[in-house]
Amino acid sequence: MSLSYAKKSVVGLSMLFALISVGAQYSSAQGIRSKVERNNGGSFWENSRASRGIQHARDYSRSIQRYTTEVPTINPAITKSESEMLGQQIQGIQREMVVIREANASNPQVVEQVKGIETKLVQTATTQKMLHAECCKDTPNGKACGDMAGKVTSTLDQIAKDHAALMKAMGHEHGAMVHQDAAGDHNHATNPEPAKGTK
Repeated sequence: MSLSYAKKSVVGLSMLFALISVGAQYSSAQGIRSKVERNNGGSFWENSRASRGIQHARDYSRSIQRYTTEVPTINPAITKSESEMLGQQIQGIQREMVVIREANASNPQVVEQVKGIETKLVQTATTQKMLHAECCKDTPNGKACGDMAGKVTSTLDQIAKDHAALMKAMGHEHGAMVHQDAAGDHNHATNPEPAKGTK
């Protein structure tokens, strides 16, 4: 057997093993994916995105509340931008909930839970729109903004709990970003002084 033939054989075998390994990994990944989809339905990913969206929206509303009640002078460019991002997060959650509801139309328990979340999201969106209108003023009222942001946060905290219960009922709890903090845990402005000139 020539040395050249031996080298070609080793290279050929190495390539064969590499292809078999890649094929096995691909097959395994497909099996895991189809198992997730079978066990959790097509709304697993929408639930994961909704969970992240809820957390991001809560972060924005808390941030607005702290900013508008703690800074000496409110910069309307900041409040406008933050309240706009909050609105986008809420709209994103609403879109995901529609997909989840429609994908589970044959499951009355899931539909009922989703509708409860959607009702709270409508309330949150209404408050966010009023907050955004105040935040866009040349001199936003810090106390009014803080109160509305606090109301949004409180409702989002309830939505987070409802959504965690929904995910558990659907068997998605392992993929949820469940945050157990209470509604007031991140509210550092217990008795804040309103921003100057915003009373």
